[in-house]
Amino acid sequence: MNPRTKTVSKWTELPIDLKTQISTIFQQNFKTEIGPTGEIRTDGRIYPNEIVLSVGIHKKGELRFHNFEVSIDHKNDKEKVVELIYLSVDAIASLVTEYFENDEDIELPYTWMQYPFNGQNVWLQFSTVNPDLESEANKLLGLTDDAETILKNAESERSADALDATEDEFDELVKHIDLEQMQVPTMFKSKKKKDELH
Repeated sequence: MNPRTKTVSKWTELPIDLKTQISTIFQQNFKTEIGPTGEIRTDGRIYPNEIVLSVGIHKKGELRFHNFEVSIDHKNDKEKVVELIYLSVDAIASLVTEYFENDEDIELPYTWMQYPFNGQNVWLQFSTVNPDLESEANKLLGLTDDAETILKNAESERSADALDATEDEFDELVKHIDLEQMQVPTMFKSKKKKDELH
């Protein structure tokens, strides 16, 4: 998962509890399409001016993942970050709904493409990268891209910005996030009845 804005190097991983909640949303709403042995993998990062969220769907027996990614700009406003994470979940849910409603036969953006949504610009992209294989390949090549390594390398350059925080400092920021609300985001552009999705 790469940011849309390439000039940014510092970021903070979304908390594990939040990623688990987002994965649960997708498992509940798309259990028929994913199947009983399917897997959902959620990843997310907050950069100084951008939020990136990825929801990967892996079906048993396939090497590839179906990774639906969203990027959205933010202005370092702690209260808005939570709202934008909700918006990001809705955007991905809409794309996944459309994908499955069209029998996985729609044209998806393989590079960041801008779309208007609820009065906000969001950027969406799709990939089939298998994060497990990519991680193993990076280890073999001596490359590291995990959050812990990047945060350690960036430690000497840390700024006072709350969104460039260490994991402990980030916990302070995200305690405003109501995980209960994350369980029922509003889907948009759904051809299904909302009651079926919740």
